[in-house]
Amino acid sequence: MSKRQPKVSYWQDAPMPRDQLVLFAESLEARIPEDHPVRVLDEILDRLDWSDWESEYHGAFGQPPIHPSVLCKVLLFALIRRIRSSRQIEYNLRHSIDFIWLASGRTIDHVTLSNFRRDHPKRLKGIYQQLVKTAIDLGVAKLSELCIDGSRVLANANRHKTWTQARVAKVLAELDQEIQKAFGEMDLSDAADDLLDDGQPANKLPASIASLKERREQLDQVMANLKEMDAARQAKGTDPQKNPAQIPKTDTDARVLPNKEGGYAANFTPMAVTETENGFIVGADVVIGNVEHAMMLPMVDEIIEVYGALVDTMMGDSAYSTGANLQGCQERTVELLSPLPEPSQDENPAIRDDLSQPVAADKVDQLPIKPQTKRFDKSAFVYDEEEDCYHCPAGKKLPRRGTEMKNRNGQRVLQIHYVCDDCRGCSLASKCRTNPESKQGRKVSHDEFEPSRRRHRERMKSKKATERYPLRQHFGETQFAVIKEAMSLRRFLLRGIQGVQTEWLWGCTAFNMKKLVNLLGAMRADKTEKTSAASA
Repeated sequence: MSKRQPKVSYWQDAPMPRDQLVLFAESLEARIPEDHPVRVLDEILDRLDWSDWESEYHGAFGQPPIHPSVLCKVLLFALIRRIRSSRQIEYNLRHSIDFIWLASGRTIDHVTLSNFRRDHPKRLKGIYQQLVKTAIDLGVAKLSELCIDGSRVLANANRHKTWTQARVAKVLAELDQEIQKAFGEMDLSDAADDLLDDGQPANKLPASIASLKERREQLDQVMANLKEMDAARQAKGTDPQKNPAQIPKTDTDARVLPNKEGGYAANFTPMAVTETENGFIVGADVVIGNVEHAMMLPMVDEIIEVYGALVDTMMGDSAYSTGANLQGCQERTVELLSPLPEPSQDENPAIRDDLSQPVAADKVDQLPIKPQTKRFDKSAFVYDEEEDCYHCPAGKKLPRRGTEMKNRNGQRVLQIHYVCDDCRGCSLASKCRTNPESKQGRKVSHDEFEPSRRRHRERMKSKKATERYPLRQHFGETQFAVIKEAMSLRRFLLRGIQGVQTEWLWGCTAFNMKKLVNLLGAMRADKTEKTSAASA
């Protein structure tokens, strides 16, 4: 008869009760499987050159610091694991076995992690670039064909607490009164001794007044930005009195912009340049407002300079096919694949075989209309390169009538004007001119980049462009979806343009690291499988 004691409880017993002594201690190394991604991440970062980062430390005095590679490993692995909070990272360093293994049992407090993540943007960029070079050396990234795009990430700011010109002017008036009152109450001769007793030089303003003047300088800058923004809005047909520009109070570098999810919020505009072999991010930046088109050429130049690569093709959406970008890419022998922001010529009835003949009467209502004026848009007029003139929808010529230099987005651009001399009595005048009775005919202008646009228009019709351009949507936008969703970076934690640029660079570095870990892991698994098959 068996002497086995009957089980008292139905439920499974604990394999290791909490008060039981462990005879054979288990090492950290044994707790992490050989194919765990954290091992590949650790190996990749160990192979990088950290001497530039190490140079920031004294190397002789003070308590021995944690090596920067350890902190980078922890922060990048945390982002890959969708952990952004420094307090949550601190918790995982004490309780999660993969974090404990990665940091070799170190317990790093959240303040150290937060400061390290914020204070080393230049050194981080060096590591980011080394990772890209590693991907290139492994043959999993190629820089000959690139995609560029921008997105929007929420700023750490309240949407409803914003500055306008009227609000800033009111606060500036109040500040001026406070400053005058403070100066009026201060008798410099009698207060000199008090100032010296406080340890403050007599030739400096008291702290209270100095802080007021500093506050005023900050608001002066906000006012200058608001005036510039309102001027731009007015040029686009928006009345600044009814709909003034707004700047968030808690982060004056952010801008109130429309979101894809609907509504408006304080946002920054992060940008990414990706290669089309495996989608590595090879260029990253954050800009203020809707100016990502102006960053394309500087980012291309930086990629060429840093990686010594020849960029053959750059792809982007219609926002990047500006005249300056078209000419800049031509000068750099870079092919730009980006549709022009204009109505399709196939759907534009202004495009006709005989430009001297008017547009068919039944198609006049289909001609492009400018939303601001409710009159014929410039695209309703067709340029004749041989005669250097435009033809209007009525078939009349608009010959060249002069040039002028204009300031556009901080750049001096030559503007060429074409004016019709035969507008009187035209049956389409009410659809063409704001004042049909005006003595001056309809004027159409283009800038010095118009020849580049015409060449680009033909290029986009080529077989190569139609076959290659669809790749842009995947390689140009996937990284934003991954960083926002898989890394929870939908809202910045830091404030100010420098802070969000650093935070975005951490996200892009983690994105590349995750991709590199997956590709390297797959390559090793494939190699192991082939070796096993050969030996069998």
